[in-house]
This record gives sequence, structure tokens and C-alpha cells, in this order.
Amino acid sequence: MKRKKGHRRGRVALLCAAAVLAFSALSGTAFAETDDVGATVTGGSLIIAAALDAGTFSTTLDGTAQTLSGTGFSNFDITDARGTGVGWSVTMQATVFDNGTLAGKDLATNSLTAPLFSVTKIDESSSAVPGTLHAAATIDTGSSGVVMVACSAFAQGMGKYRFSADASAWKLAVPAHAYRGTYTSTITTTLATLALTE
Repeated sequence: MKRKKGHRRGRVALLCAAAVLAFSALSGTAFAETDDVGATVTGGSLIIAAALDAGTFSTTLDGTAQTLSGTGFSNFDITDARGTGVGWSVTMQATVFDNGTLAGKDLATNSLTAPLFSVTKIDESSSAVPGTLHAAATIDTGSSGVVMVACSAFAQGMGKYRFSADASAWKLAVPAHAYRGTYTSTITTTLATLALTE
């Protein structure tokens, strides 16, 4: 028995309509995939990135006590790239001014004064600047040095910082009874880690 062509066309049309309906249902479904992105951040070093250049003093004796202003003293930079937040400090210590012309005729201790340093961020994304900046102080004490800079709270000093002072803010006391000669002193700048906690 032959089927009528109209019936066949009707079935094909019905199948096509069902296919369109199924595709429409699938296309309205949202599919999402998730995956984790990893990042490894390795800590660097705590360093004096640019050291202090010691300057000079000069005068002519005139029979009175003099306070000399320095020339040629530079800034210094500190970088803390450790990523720990535990903080650090900078201590300065100088030896007694040794008279290289007349042996034994040295300047007394507490003759050299280091200035109060100001601090700025070299990289603006650095954390808060160290909270302790020591006032001007003599650093040729003959014993321990002076902590001129220190972090005072956890997470200070993470990044790059510059410590500045006018060269003329470095002072040297020369008494009226000083001997002539060429004097030398060695300044040691020590960067040390602290153990601050949150």
C-alpha cells in the first residue's frame, strides 16, 4: 500500500521542528569550567642598595672651639625584598679621629655628629617608612654605635627607601686645644634584621 506524499512531508516537518526545539533548549544552557591559577613569589634580600659616602671637614685653628660642617656626605638607600615584614635597623658607628700627622694627638670621643635623616620611598608601592628616626647624635662614642633608623612596627620598611640629610648637617667638634694634622675616622653602617611580629 502506497503512502501518501502528504504524510511523509508531515513527518519530515515534524522532525525538523523537534530538532529546532532541542537545539534551542541546548543553546540556552550555560556551561562553566573552573581552574586555579598559581603564583610563586620568592623572597629576595635585605641590603644596603647604595652605601653612605663619607665626606670631609676642614678648618684653620684660631684658638677657639669650632664646630665644623661636613661636605661630600651622600644619602644611602635600603632595600628590603625579603617579603617577611619583620623589620630592620641601621646602626652607625665611627672610630675616633686619628691624627695621622702627630701620633697620639687624636680628637676626643663624641666629636662626630651624624644628622637626623629624612626618609622617602624610592618605589611608591613600598610599605610604610620605618617609624624610628634617631635625632642627631654623636657616633664616635668609643663603644657601641647608634641606631639611627629602625622599623617600629610589623610590615614597615618593605620595599626601597632613601635616607637623606644635607652634607652640612654632619658636624665635627674641634676644641681650642686641638693639634694640627690630617685626621681620619671610619664610619661603619650596619644593617640588621629585627624580629617584629603582627
